[in-house]
Amino acid sequence: MFFNGFLHYTAIISFNAVCSQAFQHPSVNPTPLMHKRDVSTNFEVLTCVSTSLNDDVEPGQSSIKEKGSMSRMSFFSQSASTIMAVSAIASNPSDAFAHETKATSSNLQPSLLSCSKKLSTETLLETISGFVSGAALTTTKTFVKYPLDTATVRLQMPNTKYSTSNLFELFGNSYNGIALPLLSNIPGGGVFFAVKDATQNVCKEAGMPKWMATSVAVGIANFPYWLIRNPSEVIKTRQQAKIEGYATSDIEDEGEGQSVSALSALRLALNETESGGGLGNLYTGYWENIIYAYPADVLKFLAYERLRGGRKNLPASEGAVYGAAATAFAQFCTTPLDVVRNRIMAGKDKAENGDSGYIDRFVRIARDEGAAGLFAGASPRVGKAFLSGAIQFATYEETKKSVGALLRSKL
Repeated sequence: MFFNGFLHYTAIISFNAVCSQAFQHPSVNPTPLMHKRDVSTNFEVLTCVSTSLNDDVEPGQSSIKEKGSMSRMSFFSQSASTIMAVSAIASNPSDAFAHETKATSSNLQPSLLSCSKKLSTETLLETISGFVSGAALTTTKTFVKYPLDTATVRLQMPNTKYSTSNLFELFGNSYNGIALPLLSNIPGGGVFFAVKDATQNVCKEAGMPKWMATSVAVGIANFPYWLIRNPSEVIKTRQQAKIEGYATSDIEDEGEGQSVSALSALRLALNETESGGGLGNLYTGYWENIIYAYPADVLKFLAYERLRGGRKNLPASEGAVYGAAATAFAQFCTTPLDVVRNRIMAGKDKAENGDSGYIDRFVRIARDEGAAGLFAGASPRVGKAFLSGAIQFATYEETKKSVGALLRSKL
């Protein structure tokens, strides 16, 4: 009796295991085995299947007695019906599974394609509008803020002869070296905003909070941006600081100097032996620029997002006010980082500091010059930031809105 019961129970388990795969076919109702996978339900299934072979058992009733005893004829009848049921239902379970998978895929395909198309279209729009807006604002911003940028660099150099008490000298020839930054900043700004806006859109679609999406997007966008801009930034900084050979070539007879062109300065940087020369010299301070720019940009964009309260398509005047405040705040907070990176690019304190790293130079300036050294040039930086931020966000908002509307009308 125990042996018969054991065989019967084994047959039930085998039937349940096979049917759990085979009943995925659309023509078979999977509910009894997929949602009620207990022994009593399996007994009911076996009873229904075995009805045709066991005439002694009425439909809907089990041939197994309540106490678990069963006759030999009942056992063989149940076993035969189980084998026949398994053979009939599971004759080709792979085809049934493939049919189900195909049906599921055909149902999901339109929605997935629609979602993917929408995401790719929005990302493309953000990329193109961001590039155009970034290039436009960078051109305007570079022209307007360049004199203040020159004054900032001159005040940040160690043992500088410049001061805010002599503005004429501080701002003298302040547009020296602007040609090369314009050539690199326009594509650089376009690439930065194209990458930032596209990445930010993807991050938001993925469910990231706004602040995290902004932080990730700015971090990713800074790498290609400085890859484009760094060489011109090195030349610009050295010309603004009037490093020997980069700003003027002295004419002894007349006692005056002649401006060095951007091309001559670029050639000098490539051939300079003291700094190693070549492309490596043009990428001096690349990582320091990223270390400075990342927190400055994150603070600026997060402060701007906070001020505008999540609203889009702001009026140009409102965008200018919020942008000016956000940029000024970010630039003031990151002034110490700007001091270190400008000195590294200028190479003016290399004799004292050698090849020491960013942190070593930061600590040295803090120890030797104190807060005055770390925040050197903060006043023109904040002034430059007000102008730069107002121009950036006013131009950016208006251009992006116009370009976005134009692109959407064409798609």
